[in-house]
Amino acid sequence: MKIIYSKQAKEQLYNIKEYIAQDNKTIAIEYLLRIKYKIEILRHYPYIGKMNATFNMNHIRDFVVFGYKVIYKINKESLIILAIYKYVDFDEKQINLEDKNR
Repeated sequence: MKIIYSKQAKEQLYNIKEYIAQDNKTIAIEYLLRIKYKIEILRHYPYIGKMNATFNMNHIRDFVVFGYKVIYKINKESLIILAIYKYVDFDEKQINLEDKNR
């Protein structure tokens, strides 16, 4: 199953990296790679995450990685990472389920 990052998820990953890079650029890159490595688990086990309570749809799920909530959408042949954020930093109702700018 192919993993695709939405524009919003890419921006959020970039912001995570930039925030950590303020202290240590090397650690920031390593941390980002660790997050992406954990997300790769979803390629083989897309239903490992729980159904997202905000959207309440079986194909919209969330998975926690190092304290970040990863919201993703399961399609027939792909998995779209919609958002990656700390629980307290984001309103899930802002997520665009039909992101066209991947």
